[in-house]
Amino acid sequence: MNLLSKVAIASISVLSASVFAAGDQKVNCKTTTVQTPYWYGWASCHASGEFLHQLISQHHSEWITLTETKYENGDWTTYRCDTTLPNKGYNTSSRESCQYTPKANITEHLVESHYDRHTGITYYEADVIVADFNYSDRDGQVQKVEKWVNGVSTTRGHVDIRTTSTVKLRVTDNDGNVTETTRTLRPPMIQQCRRGDMLILCEDDFL
Repeated sequence: MNLLSKVAIASISVLSASVFAAGDQKVNCKTTTVQTPYWYGWASCHASGEFLHQLISQHHSEWITLTETKYENGDWTTYRCDTTLPNKGYNTSSRESCQYTPKANITEHLVESHYDRHTGITYYEADVIVADFNYSDRDGQVQKVEKWVNGVSTTRGHVDIRTTSTVKLRVTDNDGNVTETTRTLRPPMIQQCRRGDMLILCEDDFL
């Protein structure tokens, strides 16, 4: 394998790497104790002259409907009546509530040069990639976005990168939580090609 093809493979592997977003972390968590009432005990009532009696271990309401079906005189009869439970208890549980830091992500994509419909290959420009700034906040709104390329502030959503550059993104949400992420982006040294979902070596690289 010649030196040019080795460089091309290295460049492809860098551009194909998955990038995970920074942030979206729990902060300022608070644990509260919640008591949920329930009712229990022997419940009794009369329905059409029938006495219904049932032990209830736990019910969400003080009132309960008792039901009993009996076979009488060749037929099934259902008796039903409403009554109250005599005892009250509480289930105790803990509940966590947290804020989340905003999500910040710097990605990059190639710049398309042309598409060859005969070979199904898409050709991309050499010496340039585009940096994309992405951000969101799951429990509120993003209030402030700051971006830098090599220490120079920018307000653009997409930036052309033509030399090795340090790109930084800082995002602040409505709770004052901040997420910052930095990436070093390197444009491809040679032209890149794609067939389907795979980056491949361009045929011209072997000439």
